Amino acid sequence: MSSLKVLHGFSIAVKDGRIVDVTDDPTSYDAEEVFNADGLVALPGFVDSHTHIPFFGFRHEEFLMRAAGADYLEILKSGGGILNTRESVKAAHREEMVEFNRRFLEEMLSCGITTSDAKTGYGLSVELEMKQLQVIDDLNHVQPLELVPTFMGAHAVPPEFVTRHREYLESLIEAAQLLKSRVATVDIFCERGAFGIEDTRFYLENMRHKGFRLRLHADEFEDLGCAKLGVELGAVSVDHLIASSDETLDVIASSQTVAVLMPATSFFMKKPFARARELIDRGAAVALGSDFNPGSNMIFDPSIVTHLAVNYLGMTVEECLNAYTINAAWVVGISHRVGSLEKGKEADIILMDLPSYRALPYLPSHRRVVAVFKRGSLVWKKETMRA
Repeated sequence: MSSLKVLHGFSIAVKDGRIVDVTDDPTSYDAEEVFNADGLVALPGFVDSHTHIPFFGFRHEEFLMRAAGADYLEILKSGGGILNTRESVKAAHREEMVEFNRRFLEEMLSCGITTSDAKTGYGLSVELEMKQLQVIDDLNHVQPLELVPTFMGAHAVPPEFVTRHREYLESLIEAAQLLKSRVATVDIFCERGAFGIEDTRFYLENMRHKGFRLRLHADEFEDLGCAKLGVELGAVSVDHLIASSDETLDVIASSQTVAVLMPATSFFMKKPFARARELIDRGAAVALGSDFNPGSNMIFDPSIVTHLAVNYLGMTVEECLNAYTINAAWVVGISHRVGSLEKGKEADIILMDLPSYRALPYLPSHRRVVAVFKRGSLVWKKETMRA
């Protein structure tokens, strides 16, 4: 987690979208185009390992109610919560959803995010979940930030299935063949009020049998054994872990399952922070994500997330960078091609105006990204960028 190779005065050679060399002798290449990064810090493009894009509509009134002391049940009674967004997604045209989310992705790109997880979960029916997957596909064709879809039909229990949880999960399992061509990973919200341990086990065992990678929202409010179940089933990640017990931390640390932590959600919701320092010291692999979503966190800037991770999770800068690049890329299933600056990988590179990479969390929201390259192409730059 803390190992980071730092080079000074080197150049990155790119051809056909891939890194062909990292060299201290740039004159050995007859380059068609040269970008002057003198005095800048080059990093791998950030990978956001956990977002709930695409959605539609805002829920700022819920945020204000919560800030004034309203609890979750009061917000639900007022028409808020996940089901609020479900109705917005249901009513929106696909083109409206594409345009609504494209604007967020442009902002994310300017923050240095070149790849992001993109969860469904605001449809809560096979038809509407497929609509979200189509929107993700559309977004990948109209802007450069790469979205890697995660199917999260098991985000909440639809009202029409409130006494028939298992039947709803069976409908999602039956749609597996339809999903296989579009998505490699499934996620589920394992928590009281959503899907319990036995329903989660039933769903994930069936989806694993059908060839999907597994992820879980686990231990966000209580430690019900959800994260431990994820480890048992070989999940690639367990996410949130705010309420995880010491025993659960030990189980995660002794496994290949990555702990995905999202301090911006804790900050946004005024909740406790996950115990990253204890996880890392026990030997766990940690990834960072934003959890960007309309209900519990509208922050996605990695400079802010890493600031929170250093200040409140006890992580070092080096741990944050690994957690936001190579570890996050592993979680979303593409670490073989992005997440580090090395020969053979896609040239997803960001240039930042920092005195040192270690200043990243010290300058939250200062917009120090000056250029973003996706597969070797310049896809965003500040007007002051030197070419």
